[in-house]
Formats: sequence, structure tokens, C-alpha cells
Amino acid sequence: MKLDMTFIGEFTNYAVASGNSKPRLHLDGAASPLAAQLAIETINKLLPHYSNSHSYIHNSAKITTKAFNWAHDTVLESLSADINDYTAIFMGSGTTSPSNRLARGLANARPGKEIIMVSSMEHHANDLPHRQTNNKVIHLPLTTSNKATDQGAVDLIEFETLCKKHSQNINYIAVSSVSNVTGICNPVKDIARIAHQHGALILVDAAQSVAHMPSEISENDIDFMMFSGHKIYTPMAPGVLVGKRDILALLSGQDLGGGSVADVSLHDYTLFDRFPDREQSGTPNIVGAVALARVLKELTLIGFDKILNHSTQLTKQLIDGLTRLDGINVYGDKSLARVGAVSFNHKYIDHGLLAAILNDYFAIAVRNECFCAHPYVSSLLKEELWELDIDNVAEEDEEAYINRKRGMVRASISLYTNTDDVVRFLSAIKKIINDIEFYRSHYNVDNDGLYHHNTFILDWQSQLDF
Repeated sequence: MKLDMTFIGEFTNYAVASGNSKPRLHLDGAASPLAAQLAIETINKLLPHYSNSHSYIHNSAKITTKAFNWAHDTVLESLSADINDYTAIFMGSGTTSPSNRLARGLANARPGKEIIMVSSMEHHANDLPHRQTNNKVIHLPLTTSNKATDQGAVDLIEFETLCKKHSQNINYIAVSSVSNVTGICNPVKDIARIAHQHGALILVDAAQSVAHMPSEISENDIDFMMFSGHKIYTPMAPGVLVGKRDILALLSGQDLGGGSVADVSLHDYTLFDRFPDREQSGTPNIVGAVALARVLKELTLIGFDKILNHSTQLTKQLIDGLTRLDGINVYGDKSLARVGAVSFNHKYIDHGLLAAILNDYFAIAVRNECFCAHPYVSSLLKEELWELDIDNVAEEDEEAYINRKRGMVRASISLYTNTDDVVRFLSAIKKIINDIEFYRSHYNVDNDGLYHHNTFILDWQSQLDF
């Protein structure tokens, strides 16, 4: 099944080390998927009228301001957020800016509530910002079987126990709806319910879920949801924060400047009491925001239930195929609902080497290493790293050797991915396993764990005609 959208770069060809060329297979959508053609078309429609916003005095300003306002409303509608209760704010270049904004603002807005709970599977963008305040951060445990490699979602029983222990002293819970490492889905609705019972707010990092499934913000009573525009096929887009208006009104510490203030004197200033203006100082990324909203609207028209079914089926096909291959270990509890991302390793092939071979010989783009989720990846790998046999490794080489093992390979699903793509990927992995000594002989590895082909080098400038 292929969903009805067109993406730029679907049919890009790259030279490979075997001497011919192959069509690129992009399985790195969890980092950034291909750009939707619709995003570029939307930008091209807006640019002839482009002006700054916050004005209705001339035609270009009217059109630009109206389009920007439309983008705010469309985001709320697409994510099922009641426009009377929530506002959408565009900021920064991804999820990192909204996360930092909330961490800074909520620390001041809710004095006396010094406990912050962060799930143990978070991307750095929804972990590190919460450590910068003077608050106490508690990392929530995940469900697990006998093996660390099989960790699951946030453990609701342990979470509720912690909430009871610290009840009414918890500022907020920060949790991703879908892991960018394993694709495991967290029970966000239940987490929100338990959090609110104990006077805590909930912040949801939806960077990995917005493009794959319904969000239903109002129905799930989410206080704040944030995501990155580039994750939904609009690489020139800003980050997005959707939040409850009454809570945002309590936050201080925003970046001040023009656009967010109603009045300024030499001695004082007054912020607007309306949203989203109050939180959007300076000239916003108008063009990127409008393109983002247009793509998000199109995803809504396709139907998020249909999109979720597509992503879930392909993720399952990917996991099932990988687990049937000798020496492959797929990380995370395979009994849980997953979508989008799958991370794995081969017992005898470094993640860096496997990713390099996939690119150099098969034109298949995956990601490797720790995916900006170092604590989570380390916890999934801890038993394997502990069991490494380094008896035959020279003492001066031990650190580099261990570093080469500290990571995974990640393949991720996007709207343009189909069953044939998964078959092609699995076939490549099987061939690499069977012929690994041939491939290994063509690579050198540096102290950082990066594998370099002995002869094949991509001429990147020739691809761009700089």
C-alpha cells in the first residue's frame, strides 16, 4: 500500500561501491523524512505575497498574516485540540525549543513543586532541558522482562507508586508518545490521568508520533504537546508547541522582543494577553509554519487511522524479518505496540560497519550510534557491553573497541515506505551477513568508530553542482 502523497527525492540515484548506481532507499525518517512536494508547492504559492506578519495595512501583510493565523488554527484542528482551550505556538527549529521553554517557564510558575518526572526512554530534547533548573528529576522506570534488551514502555504501576509518594509535589511529567529508538508507544492517556490525579502536568514529546497516528490532545487531556515540523515532511518548518492557554498565561521567562508586547516604556512593558502572540517574539518562520500546517492538513485528509495502519504493518514486517535472521537482536519488548522506528544489532558486525555497508553497496540510508538518546540506548545495551570479551584486545585499544559496540542500527518507516522497500532492506542485511568477510576487507575504522571504505568516496559537491 502507498499513501497518496508525493515526496521529493523518492527516486534519487546514488553511485555505489560496486561501480554502478542504485535508487536511494530512505529508511531514516525518524531523524528527518523526505520533503513532501506539497510543502514546496505551498511555499511557492505564498512567496509571491510574502511580507512580515502582524499587520493588515497592505495586501501582502494581510495575506501573510491571515495565512499565518490559518496555520495556527489548522495545527490545533489536525491534532484534535480545542481551540478555546489550547493555542499553537511556532518556535525554534524542532522540539528542543518548546521543551526548553516549558522547562524554564514551569519552574517559575509552579513554586514548591520541585519534582519533575522524565521517562527513561527520552530523546535528549525532552530530557536535558528539565535538568537545568534547581528541581529534582526522577527518571521513570520502564517495564522489563529478564533482559535489559527487552525493555518496554513506562511502567504504570511504578509510575503511580512514585506519584503517590510525591503527590502534590510534582511539577510535571515529561514523556514521549513514541520512542525514537525502539518505536515503542507509551500509554500517554493513562500517564496523563495518573499525573492529574496527583496535581502534576504532562508534557508530551510527539516528534515521533505526529506523522504516524492520531494525537487527540483534548480527549487525552494533554497539557502540552510538542513536535518538530521537519518530522512531518516539512524540513524548513519550525518547532511546534501546543499548550493550554490558562497554564501558558502563568509562564514568565519567554524570549522578549517585538510582537509579544502590547506596550513598552523606558521603565516597563506589558505582554499581550492573547495567544499565540504572547509567546512569539520577533519575526516568526511564517513560510515554514504555513507549509507545515498544509502538510499536516493533508495527513488529516488521508486519515491518521489509515496512516497508523500503514506504519504499524510495515514496522511489524520489519521486526519479523529481522528476528528471523541469524545473529540479529531487535531491541525493546516485541510484544508491545510499535510504530516507525526499529533498532537492532548483529552479534558479530559493528553497527557502524553495517550502516556503512548498507549505504556504500546498497544505497540504503539508515542511522546508527545512539540517536540522541544515550541513557536509553546504554540501558538497552548494558548486558551486551558487560559481556564483551576484551581479553584479546590490546589495553590501549580497549576504549575504542568498546565505543564501536556502544550503539545500534536504526531503520525507520515513513509514508513513502512500502513492503517492497522492507523486502529490499532485509535482503541486503541477509547478503551482508552471508558475505561479511568480503565487505569487512574493504573498510578501515577510526578511533571514533567510523568505518571508511578504502576506495569508494562520495563526491557530494557533484550532487549539488556547487
